[in-house]
Amino acid sequence: MQIIHSMYSPANAEEHQDQPNLLCKPLPGMKQEEILFCYKRISFRSLCLPGDIPLIYQWVNQSYARRYWQMDGTKKQLLDTYKIVLAHRQAHSFIGTFEDQVVCQVDLYNVAIDELAEHVEVSPGSCGLHILMLPPSQSSKGLTTAMLKALIRFYFSFGAAQTLYGEPDARNTGANVSAKAAGFTFLRPITLSYKTANLYSITKQQFHATYPIL
Repeated sequence: MQIIHSMYSPANAEEHQDQPNLLCKPLPGMKQEEILFCYKRISFRSLCLPGDIPLIYQWVNQSYARRYWQMDGTKKQLLDTYKIVLAHRQAHSFIGTFEDQVVCQVDLYNVAIDELAEHVEVSPGSCGLHILMLPPSQSSKGLTTAMLKALIRFYFSFGAAQTLYGEPDARNTGANVSAKAAGFTFLRPITLSYKTANLYSITKQQFHATYPIL
């Protein structure tokens, strides 16, 4: 397995101990299966170890995910990776469900702990995201956009949230289309160590201007 994100390492966690906790990190003592946010038929909870790993393992080893995520490998490697993410103070992994079916896995992280910090303005309220959807053959039209819109609502339900960044692979046409449809603004192409990406953002001001009040 090629662990493509440098934040998924114990050394990274030690290096960034001085950074504040991820603003949407569940509080200590909360159960992994506890629903953290619900909007219509969509909900988010923490990724459960080891309960969710078999399904995520299936996804990352399929061609649609291997090309962009580079997380294919053994099940133990995947489990160990997400143990680190869940234990990291500045990152967290979530599961998104639609009508109680698991349809996506999401990582949210403080921008300061990732190489994305070289391309954006870093602040305590700035986070980045990675989203892995279920296989296209099991999905439905517009589902990725719907999950992103709900995730944006989840993120900005926290008062400290200021800006949410996305950096899909520039070759991933579907992910780029969904980002724009969800309300992200395209900023510019960027080069990361593991991919050429398109940088998107949505600010708190943009969120309140474009999303209807619940």
